[in-house]
Order: sequence, then C-alpha cells, then structure tokens
Amino acid sequence: MIPDAALIFVACFAPSLAWLGYFYMKDEYEREPLHQLLFVFGAGMFAGPISLLLFEGVESVPFYEDLTQLYLVNDIKKFLYAVFAVGIVEEVSKFLILWVFITYRHIEFDEPVDGVVYAAAVALGFATIENWYFMSEVEGPVWSRAITLPFNHVLFSSFWGAALGIARYERRNSLIIVKGLGLSIVFHGLYDYILFADSVPNWYVAPLVLVLWVWVSFAIRVLLNHSPYRPHQTQE
Repeated sequence: MIPDAALIFVACFAPSLAWLGYFYMKDEYEREPLHQLLFVFGAGMFAGPISLLLFEGVESVPFYEDLTQLYLVNDIKKFLYAVFAVGIVEEVSKFLILWVFITYRHIEFDEPVDGVVYAAAVALGFATIENWYFMSEVEGPVWSRAITLPFNHVLFSSFWGAALGIARYERRNSLIIVKGLGLSIVFHGLYDYILFADSVPNWYVAPLVLVLWVWVSFAIRVLLNHSPYRPHQTQE
C-alpha cells in the first residue's frame, strides 16, 4: 500500500507538471529551455512562504483581524478580504518571483508569449506548495483540488504574465504591467469570494473559470501572432 506522504507528493506535483507541459507546448515557435522553465517552476514554490509572511503582516492590520476566521464576517467583508488580502498577497508574491528572475538571472525572454509561459511556471510552482500545505494538514491527497488549483492559478496570473510579455518585448512602460497585475488580483479575489460567500453558490466559479480560460486561449494566440519567430505567410 502506498504511504499517504507519497500520494500527497504525487497529487501535488504530477498535475502541476502536466499543466506545465501543456503551457510549454503552447509556445509554438521558440520554446523556452525546459530546464530553465523547471527552474522557474521550482522558484515559484518559494512564493508560498512569501505569501505566508505577507499574510502575517496583513493580519496585524486591525481591519483584517478576522481574516483567519472568515465564517465570522459578512459577505461584504469577505469580498474585501478576497480581493485586498488574498488576491493581492498571492498575485504579488508570484509576480515578484518572476520579476526577480527576469531582472537578476536574465532568463531567456525573447517573444511576447514568454510572459504567459513563465507566469504559468511560477503560478504552478505556487499552487504545488499551496496544495502541499493543504494536503499535509488534511493528511491525504485531494485529487479534485490537485487537478484544478494549479490550472486556476495559471488563469489568474495570465493577466500580469501577458502584460509583462508585451511590456518587455515592445518596450512599453510599466503601466501595462500594473494594469495586468490589477486584473489578476481582481479575478483571483472574485474567485475566492465566490467560494467564501454565503449568498453566492459555489458553482458560479465554473463560468468564471470558463471565461478566464477563453481569455488565456485568446491572449496566447494574439501574443504568438506577434512573435518574431512566426513564419511569414507567402502570397500566392
């Protein structure tokens, strides 16, 4: 019989790495070095401890003193917590990891879609460690969470990933990155609010995830069309 610890390990890493392979293949023209993408994935796991430290700081603010006991607060406060605590802390933590890699390690970043691919790697690393924390606490694998959480984190982070790719490749100012990060925070917070709220059915996350998936698919296609490696179409 397989020990629970081994099952938890598989549940945390296997789906995340499968999703990483999926988004790796989405870069059709000039894929990133696989070892580099795996390294960014590993670095993304450090966003988990960073988030925990930031949450401790947030919880010290009087307004957020009930953050650890969400069932005690009304839905309005749950919305504020979801967006201005969970959304901000987790998306900023993921973003900072990639920003450090781009700034100091000079990872290969030579087409707009690379922003989404690297953001996916960081987000999947973060989701892996988040699942590890959760499943270790419940002392067993939770396969529904193992499969969906990594994918959802990629959807949330795709906004700042796409913005980062556009800004870096087209040499745009940092305002587009701020906008992308803001959208990631809002949609991440909205997703968590649906799960937290008493007045909103949990199944509402399904259409939200579908909308985000359509956005990611569209964004990847548009960014690929602006790749310098895209073959030119010949006139017949």
